[in-house]
Formats: sequence, structure tokens, C-alpha cells
Amino acid sequence: MTNGGQTPGVPPGGFPAGAYGVAAPPPEGRLRAWARRRPEPRLWVTLAGAGCILAVGGLQLIAGDAQAPQDGGSGSNIPGIILSLLVVAAGFVLMHFFREQPASAAGVAAVVLGAPTLFGYLTYDKDSFDVPFSIEAVLGGAALLWLIAYVIGPGSGRPLLLGAALLFAWLFVIQVTEDPFTNGIGTPAVFQDDPFVSEEDTFSDDPFSDSGSDFESDFARDLADPTTIGIISVVFGAGFLVGARLLDRRKLYGVATPLVAVGHVALPAGIVFLSGDLEQIGTGLAFVLAGGLVIWSGALGARRATTIIGAVELIIGVGLALGKVMEDSSPTSFGSALFVIGTALVLGSQLLHHQTRETSPSTPGPSEFPGAARAPAPVGGPYVPYGPYPGGPPPQGPPPPPQGPQPPPGTSSF
Repeated sequence: MTNGGQTPGVPPGGFPAGAYGVAAPPPEGRLRAWARRRPEPRLWVTLAGAGCILAVGGLQLIAGDAQAPQDGGSGSNIPGIILSLLVVAAGFVLMHFFREQPASAAGVAAVVLGAPTLFGYLTYDKDSFDVPFSIEAVLGGAALLWLIAYVIGPGSGRPLLLGAALLFAWLFVIQVTEDPFTNGIGTPAVFQDDPFVSEEDTFSDDPFSDSGSDFESDFARDLADPTTIGIISVVFGAGFLVGARLLDRRKLYGVATPLVAVGHVALPAGIVFLSGDLEQIGTGLAFVLAGGLVIWSGALGARRATTIIGAVELIIGVGLALGKVMEDSSPTSFGSALFVIGTALVLGSQLLHHQTRETSPSTPGPSEFPGAARAPAPVGGPYVPYGPYPGGPPPQGPPPPPQGPQPPPGTSSF
């Protein structure tokens, strides 16, 4: 029994049975409700989402086989268009009729999986020399559809729709700027066998570096610029994380969560693509700075995964920077340096914890930093002969004599 002894689902006394009930919130009400809470993990919801992925994957295999048959016959993109359109439509139907139930989660997954393939089949061109469909249409069209579905309709407020829209929006800007999916992109310096070695040093003494046929030069393409991709990614990633922090302060945790998820992908990717310009020490320091800010943001927003990701970025940054500084040192020297840095970080964290009095991990909610404890100021002296303490009330003397005519002793003034 809850709610003052009232059985859930039974109208309280004095109310007719047909007039008491909880109406389903309108779409804007669902958007407001989802905006202020994070999605909670649920068993059947997760299984329904996994089942939807399997089902949609099977339909896409059928559509792909119809478009490019194994027997070598002429295929068609019509089955792919029809199946993808049915998947998206079915997703909206499930979200409308089932809402908070597992089938609704399957509907969200269907919309997310069906939208890119729908635009891919719509723009399919078998005679295209490059990619047989428009990547810009897939990225931009799907992002726009998901964003509209997040704002209005039965899917309003669903974090997965917003996260997918933000992810494709970031990739769309990169695609229209550098077209890496068509032109290709060079391996970032941090992943090369000899990273952070300039091409001039590598090929300056090669007598055959400029040799090549006219055919290759005519058909050679300029690879996408990693620096441009890195700058775009850092701007998007940092913007998403800052926006998530501002939304957390307004208690819009449901809206902030997709921004955090995409920001954790875009920001490290941007630093990696900028590694050729930052060089190894600069890349390491960038990861250290990004990791520290991410940890701080995660602690203030009570986001466990964010603090862990920030710690991983900080560790990677320290390893990169120290590895460059001590590249000629022995493993023992490098290990000793790591030990000293790690110990200093532990001691510094412990001292700063006492100074800032950060909230303990066992206390629910975000971190708070009230500062060092202060002794309470005295408010008054208990002994009048010694005078009051500074800031206390003045000493109390004998009461003043009565003024004016007084009634005779033993009588009352009334």
C-alpha cells in the first residue's frame, strides 16, 4: 500500500471510477520528461533492441541480394527502398503504440538502422565511378530525419535519436569539407610505424621520389587533409562536451547524455588527426589537458563513464609525452619516471581532496567542493565579567527602574 494507504490504480474516495486515471503525456510532455532523466538499463528493453538489430540486418541482406544477385543478373534498388521504408515506418508505429515498453526500444533501433540504408538506396547509381550512392545524402538526410523524430512525433525525447543525429552531423561536415570517403585519408602520425617523422626527411634523398608515370599523376587524388579533419573534430567534440556540461547544470541530463557520448568520440579523434602537426609531445599534452577537463566535467555531472574515459585519455597523454622525452632511455629509467609521476599524482590528489573537501564516492550526486573546513565563529561570551567575544551581543546589566506612577504594593494595575 502506498500513497496514504490508497491501492495503486484504484481511485481515492470521493472520485468516480471512470474519471480517475493517468493520461498519456503528449509528445511535448514526453520530450520534457526524457530531457530530465537518463535512460535506465532494463533487461527486456535491451533484448528487444538486440532482436531488432538482427531482424533489420536480415532484411538488409535480402535487399542487398536483390540489388546485386549472386547469379550475375541485373539487380534493382527498389526492394531495398521498400524494405528500408517499411523498417522506418514500423519503427515509428512501435514507438507510438508501445512507448515505454520493449517494443518501443525496438522501434527506435529500427528508425536508426533504417534511415541510412533508405537514403543509400534512394541515391544508388550503379554507373557511378566512385561510391555508388551519395554519402552526403546518407549522412545529412539521416541526421535530419533523426533530429526531427527527436523533437516531434512518437520518438520525441529518445536519446539514441539525438546521439545518432549528432554523430552523423559531425561526419557530414567532414564529408562536405574534405570528402574522405571518396578521396581517402592518410594514416594519422600517431599510428604510423615511424610517427612524427616529416615526409621531407623521409624522401629528401630519394632520387626516385618524383618519378612516376603521367597516367598515375592524372588519376591520383589528393587525400583528405588530416589537419582540417582534426580541427573540425576538436571543435565538434569540445562543443558537445561543453554543451553537455551546461545542460547538466540545468538538470537536463537526458539531453546531455547523447552530447557526451558523441563528444567522447569526436574529441580524441580530432587530437589523433592533429598529431602530425602537434608532434608527439604536443599530442601527449593535448590528451592530458583533454583528459583532465573531461574528468572534471564528469565529476561535476555525476557521470562515471566520463571520468573513466578522461582518466584513460590522461594516461595515454602522459605515456606519449614521456615516451618522446625519454625515447633514448632504458626501460628501467622510463618505468621509474612513470612511478614518480603516478605517485605524485596520487599524493597531490589526496592533498587536494583534503583542501577542497570533495564529496565522498559513497555520497550520491555530483561532486561538490565546499573548501577547507573552518572553525565556527563564537557568537557571544558566557561570562559577563570578562566581556563579550568579538561580534557577540553587548553585556546584560540590571533592569532599568520602572518609569511613571506605579500601583500600590499588593494590587494589580488592571
